[in-house]
Parts: sequence; structure tokens; C-alpha cells
Amino acid sequence: MPGDPRDLTRKLRAPARGASFLGWTAVMLAAVESHKLIDRGLGASDEQEQIFERYMKTWTAGILRLIAVDVTVVGELPPPPSGPRLVVSNHRTAVDIPLLLTYFGGSVLSRADLETWPLLGLAAQKAQTIFVDRESKHSGAQAIRAMRAQLQRGRTICVFPEGTTHAGDEVRPFNAGAFAASRKLGVEYLPVGLAYPPGSEFTADSFLDHAASFAGRRRTPVAMAVGAPLQISGRAAAVRDQVHAEVQRLVDQARAALDRSQRPA
Repeated sequence: MPGDPRDLTRKLRAPARGASFLGWTAVMLAAVESHKLIDRGLGASDEQEQIFERYMKTWTAGILRLIAVDVTVVGELPPPPSGPRLVVSNHRTAVDIPLLLTYFGGSVLSRADLETWPLLGLAAQKAQTIFVDRESKHSGAQAIRAMRAQLQRGRTICVFPEGTTHAGDEVRPFNAGAFAASRKLGVEYLPVGLAYPPGSEFTADSFLDHAASFAGRRRTPVAMAVGAPLQISGRAAAVRDQVHAEVQRLVDQARAALDRSQRPA
């Protein structure tokens, strides 16, 4: 008996999208380098950073289109920040990173081994990604210093304080590192809650298997609930707990919105 043609379509879709992703990333890296050569010595560093930010958002938005991620935004997107901003979200899939970077920009705190990956590691370095090995106290301390340095420059950083990906809508306890890095800097905290269809999460699979599974889907809906920016001061643990509660509330909102969007008309 012939197999289900939908299975064959899924198997072909993933490598085709993977090749498109690599090609798109190579094109954007080449464009950035060409722009830097043309503008070398002409613009101020902050102007160059703004130009790169536009390139980066174009790259990450293209990734979402390539893998057919349909985003429903719940709440209002905030205006551009006037100072340092920490975007704080739950973490469920590898897609969380390009999703937050597309909508909020800045840089991201990410797993240390990403730095060594072919092509993607180079792109992450260009995007001022802060790499951290969560099993190493030394790496964690370095990451806190790097985050603080970027926040002092008024940058936006996207973080996933659960520390790793999980299935389900329960927001696991937050690590306090990002909140320690932002202490006494007048940082604006922007809570975000993400919800995906069950089975989308990055859990037991290898990263490549997770990426292939995600890329094989015809389309993937995701709901992103965005909260109001918070100006909070105090001890890192107290700030962490307050932001955690808000992220959990937003995850519940995102799940409700995703469920509504999936109901038959």
C-alpha cells in the first residue's frame, strides 16, 4: 500500500525549508558585510547599530515566513524604548528567538554552543548574542556582566529566565541572573507570554530533530501576549517574582487566544 502522501510532503518540506534558511542567512550576512564596507568610517557607532538592527529584523522576520509561523499578537506592542529594556518571556521552542527579535529587536541570551555552529553561530555573533553555559558558574557570571554592559548602553535584551525549554503552559521558576544584571539601571521590563500547539515544544529531541519537525509542518500558529512595560526597582529576587507572575498571566492569555483561533468557524 502506498504511504500517506502527506507524510512525503512533510519529509520534503523540512529539508527544502532548511536549505532556504541557510541561503537566506548567507544572503543577509553578505548584505551586512557589504554595508559595513561601504559605510566604514562614515557613520557613528550608534547609527551603524541601528542599521544592523534593521538587517537583523529583516532576517528574523524572513525566518518566520520561511517556516510558515502565523503569529497572533494579543495586547499592544510597545513603542520603541527610550532606554534599556529587558524583554522577558517563557521558552518553548527554538522559534521563540527569531520571534522576539522580529518584534522587539535588540540581542538575546542564548545557549553557549550556538556560538560554534556553522553560519548560524556567525549570525548570532553579529547580532551581539550573549552566550551562556548554564552549567558553568563562570559562564553565568560572564553573561551577567555582558548583559549589564549592553543595558548600560541602552540596548534591548530578550531573555528566557526559565533557563531551558519546556512543554506546557506552566512557567517554571525564573533564574535571577538577568534581574541582577539589570539592577539599578532604570531598566524597563517587558513581559511576554507565548503559546504554541501541543507537540511543538523543544523537549527530548535534539535541536536538529526539533528544527526538522518544526520545519516540516505546513503552518504553525503561535499566540504572543504582550504586557505593559514595567518599571520596577528593588532586589533582583523580588523583581524576578513580580515579572514571573506577569509572564504566567500572559501565557494564559496567549493560550486562550490560540485556542479561540483554532476552533472551527
